[in-house]
Amino acid sequence: MMKFRFRRQGTDPQREKIKQELFAFNKTVEHGFPHQPSALAFDPKLQLMAIGTKSGAIKVYGAPGVEFTGLHKDTTAVTQIHFLPGQGRLLSLLDDNTIYLWELVAGAPREVGGVKREGVVSLQEVGNYSLPGRPGIESCSATRVTVLLLLRSCDLLCIGTEGGGVYFLQLPCLSLKDNQTLLQDQVMQSLPDDYRCGKSLGPVESLQEHPQQSGKILIGYSRGLVVLWDLSARHADQLFLGKQQLESLVWERSGNLFVSSHNDGGYSVWPVTNGNTYNHQPVSSTIPYGEKHTHTHTHTHTHTGLV
Repeated sequence: MMKFRFRRQGTDPQREKIKQELFAFNKTVEHGFPHQPSALAFDPKLQLMAIGTKSGAIKVYGAPGVEFTGLHKDTTAVTQIHFLPGQGRLLSLLDDNTIYLWELVAGAPREVGGVKREGVVSLQEVGNYSLPGRPGIESCSATRVTVLLLLRSCDLLCIGTEGGGVYFLQLPCLSLKDNQTLLQDQVMQSLPDDYRCGKSLGPVESLQEHPQQSGKILIGYSRGLVVLWDLSARHADQLFLGKQQLESLVWERSGNLFVSSHNDGGYSVWPVTNGNTYNHQPVSSTIPYGEKHTHTHTHTHTHTGLV
């Protein structure tokens, strides 16, 4: 009986090289809705929508047929996106705590068949920034970003952190304004003793710009405290001494009131008045579904009415 033995040949480097050239995978086109979306933004001036994904991609959509793609260097989830309205620029925050600035850039004009055509527009990263750790604090969680607020002037980005600090980043140069940084310790010094009680204010949960007075922002802390902060004077105009865990803030259009939503499913309406540094109680507090059916209100928005 004859026996056949098949000897396995060794790997041929030349053969492997040819295989890679013949069967290499190259992405040539993308189609459809992005996979695993994690962030969304809209530019009302340019009518552009941006979608960030968990794999670190950004897709920008305009009119039918207008589509741009940007890829971060790291495949880290995009947690927030903010347009600089009308500028063709946007900011992205990744899960690794890095802030990126993107811009729609037109390439150089080119000549095709004797006809001069405009350059191709692409979405390009123009810079990035990561908050440095605070001196004397080992954990980097103190400077982990919790909320971003882009001022209407589009030249300043307010950054709220888990450690309760608020930082200010100049745009588009992405440079930190050290003299503007507001740490939780500074806020604590302005509080009455009975409210301070040695307790931390918690992370910054919300930042909202005053709808009528530029340069003034609301800063909401997890513990319930809300501060009306004047950026130019570096001074707290008013302190709203809330005691319920805060989830979000929203201004009424006149700037005379704002609404805070809380983890018990309720919301409170606070008056903003001159000459009164401390405000201990809201003008009204409501739990829409009753105390037995509480659901956390993570966001509140203004419409034609108050909220």
